[in-house]
Amino acid sequence: MKKTIFALTIASILAAPAMAKDGFYIGADIASNSLDGDSFDTGFGLVAGYDFQVAPQIVIGVEGEYRSFGKDKTSIPGLFEDELKAYSFGINVKPKYYFNENFYAGVQLGLHSVKEEEKGKLWDGETYKFSDSDTGLSYGLEAGYDFNRNVAIKGGYKAISVKPLVADSDYGTFYIGANYKF
Repeated sequence: MKKTIFALTIASILAAPAMAKDGFYIGADIASNSLDGDSFDTGFGLVAGYDFQVAPQIVIGVEGEYRSFGKDKTSIPGLFEDELKAYSFGINVKPKYYFNENFYAGVQLGLHSVKEEEKGKLWDGETYKFSDSDTGLSYGLEAGYDFNRNVAIKGGYKAISVKPLVADSDYGTFYIGANYKF
């Protein structure tokens, strides 16, 4: 009897009306970035993806992302001027758990290609320019709030470690933004 009640309870939970979280979305955010622990620049991210509701409180998002890490300038007057820009393209998988109809928290795991472009000028007027890219895993945490079926705000942290331009580059990003679901 207990097994029957347990099975019926599980079946009723799985058959319960869904919160209608499926759908295509686009989003944007503004971000504070760091490179190897030092402040880098303000950047932004753009995403487009699809949320799949796999259980009443669990949604898995799959999204494509473009992220601009911004640029960082360094100079010593009379010796050199240097500018580093970085951006990435990638895909993310984002399992989310809804605590109620509106509030969620989740993790994200992605594969991103990061491109760094460095250019500068030396004391003797000679200029240089380097560009390279590398692919690495990104990971992070995100929390958000759905105001209604279409509009949500989000915030989180993500990190990625890559090795373009010979040196290891560890990017960290704190972001806040919004998504619009169709």
